[in-house]
Amino acid sequence: MGVYLVERYVPSMTQEEVAGAASRLPGADGDGVRHLWTVLVPDEDTCLSLFEATDVAAVVAVNEQAQFPVARIVEAAVVGR
Repeated sequence: MGVYLVERYVPSMTQEEVAGAASRLPGADGDGVRHLWTVLVPDEDTCLSLFEATDVAAVVAVNEQAQFPVARIVEAAVVGR
């Protein structure tokens, strides 16, 4: 399993809309993907989500299913919890 950071540009989404989209992401291992967290930075129109997944294609697929826009996906490393 790898860790992937999803960056989103969400100027037209409210905090409630972001929360709704995030709630549609898989919380438990579903299709090899687990959504760990999402944070919204309203002043920057930016939203970041962290996933554990088998590969980037699986991350793309669950975001498309949730109808949650994606600007880019990068492999990441968790360095503390």
